[in-house]
Amino acid sequence: MLIWNSEIYWSGSDMKEFNLQREKLEQNQIPYKYKVRNRLGQWGGDRGTIRGNTGSVGIPADEMYVYEITIDRKDMERAGKLEG
Repeated sequence: MLIWNSEIYWSGSDMKEFNLQREKLEQNQIPYKYKVRNRLGQWGGDRGTIRGNTGSVGIPADEMYVYEITIDRKDMERAGKLEG
């Protein structure tokens, strides 16, 4: 899967939904890649990370991460039928 031939299939912060979407793709033999990003670990310029500047108090642990699944463009139509 090449980066310019791929498209975001699903993105969100719900880990259960992330795993459910991955299972659907695997059951239908649709190859995918995924990324997990920590929102608070993003670089805030010359001041360091967002967490380093603001802390993480009050931010639910289940909202700290963003999950993203990408698939080949040629598989998007077939994967779209799995949403139901």
